[in-house]
Amino acid sequence: MLTETGCQARRDRLWQTIDASVDWIIITNRQSLTYFANFTPSPFVFNSQGAAAGLILGRGGEAILIADNVQEPFLSAAFAIEKISPLWYRCVESAGHRTRLLIDALRERVKKCPGSAIGYERSSCPAGVVQDLRDDRAQLRLIDVDQNILAMRRSKFPDEVVMIRLSLAAATAALRAAMAELRPGMTEFDANRLVERVAGEAAGCQVLVYGDFVSGARCEKGGGPPSSRTICPGDLVLLDFSVVIDGYRGDFCNTFVCGGHVTARQRELYDACVAAMQAGEALLRKGVSCRAVHAAVRDKLAERDLAQYFPHHAGHGVGLGHPETPFIVPESSEALAAGDVVTLEPGVYLPGTAGMRYERNYLITETGCELLSDHPISIDATAHAPQSGH
Repeated sequence: MLTETGCQARRDRLWQTIDASVDWIIITNRQSLTYFANFTPSPFVFNSQGAAAGLILGRGGEAILIADNVQEPFLSAAFAIEKISPLWYRCVESAGHRTRLLIDALRERVKKCPGSAIGYERSSCPAGVVQDLRDDRAQLRLIDVDQNILAMRRSKFPDEVVMIRLSLAAATAALRAAMAELRPGMTEFDANRLVERVAGEAAGCQVLVYGDFVSGARCEKGGGPPSSRTICPGDLVLLDFSVVIDGYRGDFCNTFVCGGHVTARQRELYDACVAAMQAGEALLRKGVSCRAVHAAVRDKLAERDLAQYFPHHAGHGVGLGHPETPFIVPESSEALAAGDVVTLEPGVYLPGTAGMRYERNYLITETGCELLSDHPISIDATAHAPQSGH
C-alpha cells in the first residue's frame, strides 16, 4: 500500500501547481483517489461494485474522504483527516441510487468550504456534482485540474516505486513458474491460470492479471487474450502481462520455446530483439527525447532488415495506468524525465515464421536509469540469457 507520507507529499505538490485563487479541489477519479489518499477498493468483492467516492482537498491541508458505508473497509485503510460514510445499504432495507448518494454528500460537505473557485477533475467528476456546485454558488469558477494531475503522475514518488517493484516481483515469480512448468499439451488458458495462481501466491493477496497469453502462430499477431489453443512441441509462447496490486502495475514480456529446441532463425530474431533493447537502454536518461529512444530500437532492428516487422511502440510509461506518459514512439514530443517508470519492448513478427517480444521496466534517475524488472529474458525456457542493465 502507499504511505501516508507519500499521499501527503503528492497533495502538497498538487497545490504547488494550482492557481492561488483556488482553495479547494474535488477528486473523483478512481486512480486519483488511490494516488492522493490510498483509497484502493478491491475489485474482487461486492463492496466495490458500482461504487464511487470523492476526496475534497483544501489548501490549508484539509483532506476529506467520502465513501458510502459499504466501502468502510477501504475507507478505514485510506489516509484522510476527515472521513464521511453516508449510509447506502445495510442488508436490511432497500438501497437507493449509490452515485446520487455520493453527489449529495459531496454537495453538503462542500457547502462548508468557502471560496469562489474550486478545482475539479473534469474528465471524471459526475455532472450532478458540477450542477450542484453551480446551483449553490452562482459566481463560482470551476478550474479543471486534470492536466495538473496527469503531469504529476509521471514522476513517481518512492512509495509508488515500491508498489511497482511488488508487482514486478509477483509477476517474475509467475513467469519463472510458467517457463518451468508449461508443457506441450497444455493450453493458453492453462498458462494464464498458472500465472494468476503463482502471482497471487507470491504477492500474498488476490491480484488482477491481464495481458497477452499466446502461442504458436498466434505469436505472429503480437498478442491477444488466452484461448483454448493447445501448445505444441517447439511452439513459441509469448507472455506479456501485468500484475496489479492496489492499483499499481509493472509490464513485462518474455517469449520462449516450449518443449523443443530453439531453431537457428528463432535465435537470430531473439538476438535482434535483445540488441534492440540494449540500444534503447543506452539512451535511458533524463533529457533524452522519446523519439530518439524509439529510433535507437528501430534502427538496431533495421540493421538486420527487421524494422518492417516491428509495428508498435518501443515502450511507454507505466504505474497506475498502462500505457501512460511518456510514450516512446516515432512522433513523440516528450523527453525522458527523472522519476519516469518506462518500458522498452522490441518485438518482431514474421508471418509464417515466428513472432516474439521482450520487455523490461526501468526507473529514470538523475544520473541514468535503474532496471526494475529482473525477470528472465530468454528464448530458451531452460537456460536464461545474461541480462544487461545499468
